[in-house]
Amino acid sequence: MSLLLGAAVTPFAVTTMSRFQFALTAIVHFLFVPTSIGILTATLIFEFLYAYGHGDTEKYGRLTLFFSKIYFLSFATGVVTGIIMEMQFGLNWSAFSRLMGDIAGVPLVIESMMAFFIESTLIGMWRFTWGKLNKKVHAWFGAAILFASLFSIVWIISINAFMQLPYGFHMEGNRARLNSLISLLQNPQYLPEALHVFLATMIVGGFLIAGISAWQILHKRDVKAFKVAIQIGLLIALPAVFIQPLQGDDQGAASAPVQPMKFAAIEARYDLAGNAQQGAPWAAAAWISDSNHTAKALDIPAMGSYFGTGKFTGAMPGMNQIAKAYHLKFDKTVAKSYDGHMQYYPPVNLLFWSLRWMVYAGYFFTIFAALATIMLHRKNKGIEAHRKTLKTLGVVMWLPYVTTTAGWIVAEVGRYPFVVYGVLTQYDSVSPSVTLPEVVTSFTLFAIADIVLITTMIVASHKVLKRGLPDLADEYPEDKVRVNSDPFAKEAFNHD
Repeated sequence: MSLLLGAAVTPFAVTTMSRFQFALTAIVHFLFVPTSIGILTATLIFEFLYAYGHGDTEKYGRLTLFFSKIYFLSFATGVVTGIIMEMQFGLNWSAFSRLMGDIAGVPLVIESMMAFFIESTLIGMWRFTWGKLNKKVHAWFGAAILFASLFSIVWIISINAFMQLPYGFHMEGNRARLNSLISLLQNPQYLPEALHVFLATMIVGGFLIAGISAWQILHKRDVKAFKVAIQIGLLIALPAVFIQPLQGDDQGAASAPVQPMKFAAIEARYDLAGNAQQGAPWAAAAWISDSNHTAKALDIPAMGSYFGTGKFTGAMPGMNQIAKAYHLKFDKTVAKSYDGHMQYYPPVNLLFWSLRWMVYAGYFFTIFAALATIMLHRKNKGIEAHRKTLKTLGVVMWLPYVTTTAGWIVAEVGRYPFVVYGVLTQYDSVSPSVTLPEVVTSFTLFAIADIVLITTMIVASHKVLKRGLPDLADEYPEDKVRVNSDPFAKEAFNHD
């Protein structure tokens, strides 16, 4: 689908800085999305074990309170970074907002006015009713928070899926209109992307819970309770790490016919490869020259065709052939203002190695999670005796964040030079009146704000970790005021 645009060409430097700014703020914001949902999932498991379990369930209640503190910090930080990210639509991407505002605005309103406000209200109710409501009723408040969080993600992913594959819309003058709200969720790109993000969230959350628990055990804080937490964290991550590589293959196969340039770029394939008798190879590693459009690769035979089509034979187009087809298709429509000089090659090195990081990290997570689970369940040694495994868990919990960032790069940078694939280029999406000094200033301010927020989150979370588990009244022994030292403390008036 194409769209005639008569917008003036925005200076290249302004577009480039606007893209860097959006990349920064989007990546930072997305760090807190899987963190919040992942921690919330584990916290909910702990609370249901506390509410519905038998025997000594006190440790589950204390774990619920402990991890909920980190969840609150992550949620609050995510809200602020999300506001920073959304400010850019008016500052740097007003042309995109004018054209696509009626489509992107619908899910954003649902996400912010419904899902976010419901989620925030439920969080307040959950936080301030601990110990005042029946345990089972309180646990279902937590389940409602998780449902609201996932409902929020549904609509955010629907926007991205639309930008990957414009679907279910029509043009009315110079504005894009949805055919129906449900068409956002019927987009063929939606389900593979949603599943991929959900599994990534479970991997982040599972390893984060396990890593934090390992850190606490190494420091000999509430070892008995964190033994359980580390096992539950790994059990959250384990199914996801086994399923994610298969689901990633499905998403790649779904993207190949829709965005052939992206798929060829992540394979570093510049020329046609494969035929009816022989499949295209898959590059395990490659030495790529973006400027010369060449690549020398260490190939695995036939796997390139398999990842793209599900078959071990068949031809796969290269970027050189796809670029020629793009010139014919888009130069006189969406790229009309560039008079045939549009560059359709994405940054191949960045895409190729980002995908390879995802692939290799995915297999590492699978093997490591399985081995760590086995190691930590050995009967002849307690968890605290496996210090090397615990230390490794403390390091590995950061790697899923790098991997999710690599996934974001593949999804978004691979769409180059389009913001909305095949409909609107990045250059025609930028605010026409914004200047380079203005975008440099906003980039600097946003970067400082994000650095401050991340630093605050880490410092505050570290303080929570150092204090260990609170008691079931959500108090710490060192915080309890001695009556003799404070005559006005409430305990001074208790004569029971």
